[in-house]
Amino acid sequence: MFHFSNFFSILPTQIAAVAMLAICALALLVGRRLERGLAVATVAAWFLSAAVQLPDRATVQWGIFTVDIVYLLILIGLCAFERRVWILFMTAFQLLVVLTHVAFIIDLTLMQWSFFSAYYLWSDAELAAFAVGVAQAGWERWRTQRRGG
Repeated sequence: MFHFSNFFSILPTQIAAVAMLAICALALLVGRRLERGLAVATVAAWFLSAAVQLPDRATVQWGIFTVDIVYLLILIGLCAFERRVWILFMTAFQLLVVLTHVAFIIDLTLMQWSFFSAYYLWSDAELAAFAVGVAQAGWERWRTQRRGG
């Protein structure tokens, strides 16, 4: 059985969780419909990943892989309708997250530390792209309010 406390036992995970929650909260406060919807999807994907994570880190994390594929499909769908550069970067980084899973599935001899290091790197880059989108939305909202419109 998984315990959420295990998910928070690594400092980079703790920092990323706080950053993700802060960016998503900000997206809900100042974002457009795109950022708000993506904030909900991001938090849902994060909690689902935590819920399906297997305690044995030496095995393929099929549940997380599935969540990451669904999240990638959501991002690809958004790219079809949104013309913002940051969403393209988010999608590209999520694709790299999924490909990290695929690399580990193909070669189980990869060190699990390497898998999670790459996974966290791409996830953090994806979060940075989302932060840029939220900042742009907030800036646009501030400018609109300042002009009185």
